[in-house]
Amino acid sequence: ALTRALADRDCPAARDAVEGLARHGQAGGVTAQARLETAFLCLVSDAPVPAFEQSHRFIQDFPSHPDLDYGFYLRAMARYGSWKALHAEGAPAPDARQDTALAREAFILFRELVQRFPDSRYRDEVAGYLMDLREGMAAAEVRQARLQLAQGNARQALARAEYVHEHFATTQALADALSLMVEAHRILGHDDAADRARRRLEIRFPDRAIP
Repeated sequence: ALTRALADRDCPAARDAVEGLARHGQAGGVTAQARLETAFLCLVSDAPVPAFEQSHRFIQDFPSHPDLDYGFYLRAMARYGSWKALHAEGAPAPDARQDTALAREAFILFRELVQRFPDSRYRDEVAGYLMDLREGMAAAEVRQARLQLAQGNARQALARAEYVHEHFATTQALADALSLMVEAHRILGHDDAADRARRRLEIRFPDRAIP
C-alpha cells in the first residue's frame, strides 16, 4: 500500500500506510525510510501539516539515524510551508498572531538544524529561509501596529513599531516601522521624538520622507 501511494504521489494514502506499519510494530530502516519518503511526498504535494507530522515522528523514533539532519530539514520546511500558505496569492490577509507564531516556529526549527548539524549538506539552504522569515515576522508586527494605531492605541502601536526598529533593523519593514513611530509620537504629543524618528526615516529611506 505504501509503495503504491508513493508511486501515485498520494500523500494521504502514504500517511495512512506508514501509520499502519507503525501500528503493527514494524521498526528499523524500513519504517524510518517510509516516514522520510512520506514526509517529502507530502511536502512537495503542498500538504505541510502531514509532512511536519511524519518528519517529527521520524526524529522522535529514530534519534540516531544517519539521515537525522534530513528529518530536521523536512520538519523545518514543513512549518515554513504552512507559513507560506498563509500568504498564497489570492488568500485573505492572515491573522497576525498565527502569522507570527508560524514564522517564529519555522525560524527556530531552521536554527536548530544549523546548530545541531553544522556540517549538514542542507545548511547552505537555511540562510535564505531565515531571511524570508525575518521579513515576514517584521511585516506582521507592522500590520499589528497599524491596526492598533487605527484603533486609537497609539502607545501600543508605538511599542510594537519600536520593537521592529530594535530587533528587525535590517528588514524592509523598518521603513514602515519608522513611519509608524513618527505618527504615534505625534499623536502622543512627543514632538521631539517624532522629529528624531522622521530624521532616521529620511536618512535610511529618503524616498519615504515625511513632511
